[in-house]
Amino acid sequence: MSDKQRQTACGCDERTPPEPSHTNRPGQPRVTYRLGTHGTLLRRMIARLSSQEIPAGEHEGERPLAALTTRATSDPTLAMLDAAATLGDVLTFYQERIANEGYLRTATERQSVLHLARAIGYELKPGVAASTYLAFILDDSAGAQSEVRIPAGTQVQSIPVARGELPQTFETSGELTARRAWNALKPRKTRPYNLTKGTRTLYVAGVDTRLQPGDFFLLVGERRRSFGGSERWDVRRVLTVTPVEGENGGYTIITWEPGLGSEKPPMDPAENPKLYAFRQRARRFGYNAPDWRTMPEDVKKEYASDPNNLPSQWPDFEIKASNKAILELDASYPKIVAGSWVALLIPGYVEIYQVKKAETVGVANFTLTGQVTRLELDSTEHLSWFERRETLVLAQSEELTLAEAPIDDPVTGKQIEVIGTVTDLAADQPIVVSGKLNEDDDTPTGTVVFVEQTKPGAGFTTIVLKDQGLGSKKYIRSTTSILANVVAATHGETTTEVLGSGDGSRPHQRFKLKKSPLTYVSAKTASGAASTLTVRVNDVAWEQEASLYGKEPSDHTYIVRIDDDSIATVTFGDGKQGARLPTGQENVTATYRFGIGSAGEVGAGSLTLLKTRPLGVRGVTNPTSASGAEDPETLDNARTNAPQTVLTLDRIVSLRDFEDFANAFAGVGKAQAVAIRDGEQLLIHITIADASGDPVEESSELFINLRDAIDDARDPAVTVMLASYKLLTFRLKATIQYESQYLESKVQAALETVLREQYAFEKRDFGEPVTAAELMESMHSVAGVVAVDLDELAYVKAPESGAVTLRRPFAGLGGLGGIRPQRAGSGVTALLPARTARREGKKLMPAQLLLLDEEGIDLTLTPVKG
Repeated sequence: MSDKQRQTACGCDERTPPEPSHTNRPGQPRVTYRLGTHGTLLRRMIARLSSQEIPAGEHEGERPLAALTTRATSDPTLAMLDAAATLGDVLTFYQERIANEGYLRTATERQSVLHLARAIGYELKPGVAASTYLAFILDDSAGAQSEVRIPAGTQVQSIPVARGELPQTFETSGELTARRAWNALKPRKTRPYNLTKGTRTLYVAGVDTRLQPGDFFLLVGERRRSFGGSERWDVRRVLTVTPVEGENGGYTIITWEPGLGSEKPPMDPAENPKLYAFRQRARRFGYNAPDWRTMPEDVKKEYASDPNNLPSQWPDFEIKASNKAILELDASYPKIVAGSWVALLIPGYVEIYQVKKAETVGVANFTLTGQVTRLELDSTEHLSWFERRETLVLAQSEELTLAEAPIDDPVTGKQIEVIGTVTDLAADQPIVVSGKLNEDDDTPTGTVVFVEQTKPGAGFTTIVLKDQGLGSKKYIRSTTSILANVVAATHGETTTEVLGSGDGSRPHQRFKLKKSPLTYVSAKTASGAASTLTVRVNDVAWEQEASLYGKEPSDHTYIVRIDDDSIATVTFGDGKQGARLPTGQENVTATYRFGIGSAGEVGAGSLTLLKTRPLGVRGVTNPTSASGAEDPETLDNARTNAPQTVLTLDRIVSLRDFEDFANAFAGVGKAQAVAIRDGEQLLIHITIADASGDPVEESSELFINLRDAIDDARDPAVTVMLASYKLLTFRLKATIQYESQYLESKVQAALETVLREQYAFEKRDFGEPVTAAELMESMHSVAGVVAVDLDELAYVKAPESGAVTLRRPFAGLGGLGGIRPQRAGSGVTALLPARTARREGKKLMPAQLLLLDEEGIDLTLTPVKG
């Protein structure tokens, strides 16, 4: 039949428009399932008016409506078709929506995803509560209790700091016996100074020592006091004096040359020495006597014992070795007392003596007279060596208190020495190290660590920390405190309520909790969360299960289902699968906590309000921010996480299993597993971030629970390392040409929105680089943008140079790939790499996450005519 023959009397083409294709390619965000719209359905029905044939019977082949030539919409027949098309439009619309809700990828309703997930035994994650650590401060006033028991469940409320923020309640996770002495332990700031051979510095207590450069001092120990022949002492001359103000009156640093002890003869400094400063310099009596050779003969004869045999020097001018240990000084020095020390110096030699007796006497000799101090010394050793004119006498010794050496090293690593005896700290007890990491920090930073053991010392205690301790963190010692009255706490407030009355005649009784959302806390389970709900029937606790399927009729179990409004419903058995509730009056009760999600991630120092203050407690705070929270699972996350539970089945075998298990764990926002060669074996390194996009502290409950849950599900022969990611940020500078008919402010805002969405935490992977090409493509996608000139692409803080691993560096468990930063021909960096987990020397480094800096967008917009 020709095309002309197909024309009916109405002038219409009798050919029916083709029906729409229903072929759907894989990976599409929606299923095309609709048979037609109002327009296509109406056209199809109108086209069939003239061609519709009677299929069988007496009038087979006839076209009863061929004579209906009108196509006016006012015609009743056309109106009826229009109504049918409208009905078809509505039905096909919902038919397509229902079809899309039947697939995990295309479903848009949370309820649809929830039911699809339940088909594989997966419940949408209800979220998880934030956790932190609370440090309690006890009253330290006179008469206050030295110990206070703080029960589990003690409630502390946060103080809102931002507009619209609500107070959040946290509860302690366990009981704490707090001690007043543990309010704020201080790191040891000094240690005994060991004076060894060659030492050239010591520390003196106080800043008013009256020492000056050039003064002499003595370091002498007990051995010299008891044995005059001992050489374990040192006399030195002060080179520098540096007073240092500080706690307990400060201290003074003195230096000298040469160092203590001697090489020839070999001699060590004194043990446990005392320090004496010589406050007086003197001379021997007669040091200024006239030269004997210039004396007249009659004077010489007067002093000589034999006038006929005159000596060559003043008689008794030198001390004879056999004489008593008597020393006469050149003047009277009443402050020189018995028991003090004197030192005699001649060029190249020094000797010390202890004064046994000191008296003032009158002497006349060598043509000199006067009142002088006569000293009786404890020894005559080498006394004859000290010639009267050359000898310098150092006397009037004053004892100075030796100070301990200051410890200027930062507080870091696995061990902390604290002042005092702290022996009651139990293994695994959390403590908080709080202080400044940099001098210009406005507020202290807190780090939670765990005690491995304590080692008592002389006036101090060494606290050995578990795992890596403080790791690479270095606290300024003078600003650091150790808070030991610390206990874990989680977001959520406990309530108890009567759910209702049991009825033994009713299967599957259901009760809704009055308060929402039900709190789930981080736990060492495959899901990463545990419910805080306890249901009691006739005061007996029943067990919560994931499903009633397969339960015995006598099993006291129940299940919990949470709807889109976060209302939790408790469902009991039917007597076949799980026991029915026994009949009773208000015999079903529930104790649970309510509060969950990111609202609980309060900042450090905000949890300070005790709802009920235990006697003896002065205050409380959270030295670290609350973290590890996750809001109820979104559709996008459920689409990804639900299949992952089927992949792992709560066990970990392959490399991908490690990653899937961590990604499905409550509170984890992103995870990546990488195999790293460690000698002859492969080590599995897992890098994680929390659901808020923040790094995960090793002391957090999320980190600990994930690590333990992985250990429970994996092969123990495999070495696994868990670490938080390293954040890198980049900045860009670009010149944008846009069509002049667009508002510059709108284009600017759209560009910034696109860039921040494209390079936000949710859109980026660990080890994913940033390229100039993808940046320009993103900016070109904004309506009105004509051209993009990228002027700068750089890290805000450059990482270490070297080869960088791009994305996943292996297929299966082997294969490595690397790439170096590249530059475009214009000189602008074309590629900013980020690295996955890798080994750098002897260290294992976590994966990097490269994100756009908060202030990293610098755009210059220029209008052009379209």
